Amino acid sequence: MPRKVTLIIGAVIQITSEGGPQPQSNIIFSISDERIASVNSTGLVRGEAVGNGTVTGVVHAVDAETGQIVVVSQDKVEVEVVRLVAVRIRAPITRMKTGTQMPVYVMGITSNQTPFSFGNALPGLTFHWSVTKRDILDIKTRHNEASLQLPSKYNFAMDVYGRAKGRTGLKVVVKALDPTAEQFHSLAGELSDEIQIQVFDKLLLVTPQVDAEQILMSPNSFIKLQTNRDRVASLSYHVLDGPNKVPVVQVDERGFLNSGSLIGSSTIEIISQEPFGINQTIVVVSPVSYLRISISPVLHTQNKEALLALPLGVTLTFTVHFHDNSGDTFHSHNSVLNLATNRDDFVQIGKGTTNNTFVIRTVNVGLTLLMVWDTEHSGIADYVALPVQHAIFPELRDMVVGDVVCFSTTLINQEGLSGVWSSSLSSVLQVDPRTGVAVARDSGVVTVYYEIPGLLKTYREVRDF
Repeated sequence: MPRKVTLIIGAVIQITSEGGPQPQSNIIFSISDERIASVNSTGLVRGEAVGNGTVTGVVHAVDAETGQIVVVSQDKVEVEVVRLVAVRIRAPITRMKTGTQMPVYVMGITSNQTPFSFGNALPGLTFHWSVTKRDILDIKTRHNEASLQLPSKYNFAMDVYGRAKGRTGLKVVVKALDPTAEQFHSLAGELSDEIQIQVFDKLLLVTPQVDAEQILMSPNSFIKLQTNRDRVASLSYHVLDGPNKVPVVQVDERGFLNSGSLIGSSTIEIISQEPFGINQTIVVVSPVSYLRISISPVLHTQNKEALLALPLGVTLTFTVHFHDNSGDTFHSHNSVLNLATNRDDFVQIGKGTTNNTFVIRTVNVGLTLLMVWDTEHSGIADYVALPVQHAIFPELRDMVVGDVVCFSTTLINQEGLSGVWSSSLSSVLQVDPRTGVAVARDSGVVTVYYEIPGLLKTYREVRDF
């Protein structure tokens, strides 16, 4: 898996397997044309030149009678290496309410040219986003809520926020760091796309002003419902109670709400038919239009300096939020989630405490691409980059016994206090828990840890001679 792989030159994806003899033996991978793509012993496939090929995975065993090696199980995966002819912005909706947010990401010209096809390519691409009217839409990098500020090479996916009503263009320019690598068609240096986004005001009750969507009335009283869309849009009002329930209120076409002598509750639906073709309602049950991934906890740093990647060794929770066709977040849903990564050696992913959460632990330095999608609606998906880097400095390849070094990190807790330093072997490297000053005592390999209790723990390996 996957059954078909589409890559640009220099991009990598890992082929995984299931089934076969149990416990599973080593799989031997091969490629039909090594000029098109290469494959290593762990199933990592790298695009080398434009063309089509086939990766074959074979499980061998020794025949007990003849002693010969025989094929027990095998399977094939198609590999297509392409140049990007064009890019397009994948936006789940193009009309969103103020105060809502949605993810956008870059695709190729066909549906199989996803961020998995080009998001980790080397020499690589950079992604530059802009809006034509800054006050209408905000663009932020993914994981911004955790105080990460990803550089342009990871920004194939972004978050956009509706700030104020209006219409604006959202544009992306994708640049090749080395056009001679032939990752774009006709040696182009850049590709671009632009879409239009309409942001409109939320429908709100202004008379009476209520935070919750609940109106408390005494018997035989009345109130005129007013919204912020009065005289702007065409409004209609309905009581949504079922046929077997006697409504305790009545509402007319002008928004006059009357209560009778009965005590109880009813649900009122207010529909705002907007001039640009969107309907807004106060009470609604609607299908999921898109999902969005957020990250926690917040990673605090000294001087509020933004991190450029996830620290090595930390454990993070990813939460998937579901939104309707105007950007509102669902309070409940019944979606079943699935996820995939382009490779499995940099992060470990497991299920969280609820159906819409995942726990991710960073275990090696490198870039992983993550895809999350609704199992029943494969078109409802989101992609994010998970770059992992060291958060402890300086980088020390070799230390000599007797050397003194002061380790540092920008990570702090919410109150601005530093964490605790430690060493995996104090006999090899002794570290002051408060300052991070370390003394090499003996030769060997040792790991330096920095922990903020209850929040995170990061590490770095040091070799002493």
